[in-house]
Amino acid sequence: MSEHLNYLTISEVQKIMLTILTDMVNYFNSHDYHYVFTGGSALGAVRHQGFIPWDDDADVALPRDEYEKFIKEYQPTNLRFELLTPENTDNWLYAYARISDTQTRANGKWAEVHNGVYVDVFPIDAVPQTKFGQYIAYYQMKYLDVMRNSTRRIAISKKEPGWWLKPLIIKYAQRRSTIHWVKKMDLLAQNMHRRHVGKSDIYSLYIVQGLNKTRENFPLVIYQNRKLVKFESLKVYVPADSQRYLTQMYGDWQRMPSEDKRKSHARFYYKGVEVHD
Repeated sequence: MSEHLNYLTISEVQKIMLTILTDMVNYFNSHDYHYVFTGGSALGAVRHQGFIPWDDDADVALPRDEYEKFIKEYQPTNLRFELLTPENTDNWLYAYARISDTQTRANGKWAEVHNGVYVDVFPIDAVPQTKFGQYIAYYQMKYLDVMRNSTRRIAISKKEPGWWLKPLIIKYAQRRSTIHWVKKMDLLAQNMHRRHVGKSDIYSLYIVQGLNKTRENFPLVIYQNRKLVKFESLKVYVPADSQRYLTQMYGDWQRMPSEDKRKSHARFYYKGVEVHD
């Protein structure tokens, strides 16, 4: 007899994410936080007035000082949700905060995931003003992110660039724990912000540059100037100059991608629920 997990549909995942987002947005509004939806969530808000139909995560960003305050003070009003950070979670896998649903679990195909349906929260950090400085900063974070990600890998695809080298990288990275690399990334981002705040006009979601390169490097006003837009049943903030923001992030963002480029991050299931054949 075989058994398998009963995976949630995208609509079920998005319903849980919307509940998390509702709690977060209510908190932001009542505590005067200057949040902004970023990445695919900003794209979804502008192009779809909600989630991208196939998207299974959500991205929100806060200025560094508000981010630090948020991760110390925020408590979800719904007890099924929890705030996960490098500071409060043993061997946390990410260098930023995540609000996770405790009743679900993710099943990652290529890497470990220790949470359920989630919403990511990123700090907005100052980075160097010059392009040269920005690239140096990027490679510093990229190295640490490769090490971090290598510690949580469970499989390698031969479609990945340099796949043949990755077992050696994984072996090297796993001499340290994931949280070792996570804390190095977190410290690098904090120090980068402290060195350049007030000196540089360029700000970024620096903590995730290992994934997104320098696409999220913008003049500060892009993150500061916001506009309210519809997102499912909510009204949320996105960059006011959404045309510039989304074009730099995604190119021709108004065109729907082909089905083979519509990516999701993981498959989710309710804990303790299995289907028996």
